[in-house]
Amino acid sequence: MDLVLVAKAIGALAIVGMVAASMLAVASRRFAVESDPRIEAVLSSLPGANCGACGRPSCFAAAEAIVAGEVSVTACTAGGQQVADAVAAALGVESCAVLPLVSQRRCGGGTNAGRAFAYSGLMSCGSVAKLAGGDLVCPAGCFGYGDCVAACPFGAMAIDARGLPVVDLNLCTGCEICVRECPRGGSGLLAMAPSLGPVAVRCSSHDRPKLRKSYCSMCCIACKKCEKACPVDAIHVVEWLAVVDFDACIGCGRCVEACPQDCIDLSGRESVAPAAAIDGAAGAVPGFTPMSDEEALALSESPGEPGEQP
Repeated sequence: MDLVLVAKAIGALAIVGMVAASMLAVASRRFAVESDPRIEAVLSSLPGANCGACGRPSCFAAAEAIVAGEVSVTACTAGGQQVADAVAAALGVESCAVLPLVSQRRCGGGTNAGRAFAYSGLMSCGSVAKLAGGDLVCPAGCFGYGDCVAACPFGAMAIDARGLPVVDLNLCTGCEICVRECPRGGSGLLAMAPSLGPVAVRCSSHDRPKLRKSYCSMCCIACKKCEKACPVDAIHVVEWLAVVDFDACIGCGRCVEACPQDCIDLSGRESVAPAAAIDGAAGAVPGFTPMSDEEALALSESPGEPGEQP
């Protein structure tokens, strides 16, 4: 072995290394970008899930936008009030109240709804929706292939025995990813509702009631019995469909009891049972008792959040 040759090679590599290190040091100083320390402070307050619910591709991008004033301190919908308070504290500004939202499925179809044809392609809601509008007869119902379940970054959704996605309200952060992923989310099949919203109307079709009943046994038939039973005028039939005003709803349960189609469920984080036990059960939930007129009147006169018991 020629030791002189080896020594020359080592020396050459050492010189190249020192030159490269010097060039990198100069470049790092010349092209250095000043970083706002507030960005790191805000970033440390965010969940770090990079879910994109705020409209930014990552939590770092969200932190940059918050510090730049492009979005408010409440931009992180997944973090809720706790994160909003932490971000405000990091920036030394006043926090804002955040209305906690959760995903709400407005369909009770599944095995209760008719299919237009037998679908055997890719088991994806997005795929079946592109095939003649989908295999459901209902133009607004849930296909049940679970695109929303797969998309949820928090594991808050699961397909039940009816073939419908059930939202675990204890895990749902209101990030809206499931709404965007659902091919019918834009038409109201999946929508955001107050986390304390006491009821959910499990129908989103605006077809005439007679037509709806021909393809789904759990549809809203626009009978207005829920509207007449509500003591605070919080539910109305609009375009052949029952719609809840969560600002007025007191969670008395009278509409749930009155619905002849059982398409109004109890809901909300303060409900009498977990979401999996009340989704699709309507009034047949253990422990559920509709309020009397006197109880409803007393509750309607008490201030509080939608569905919050005083």
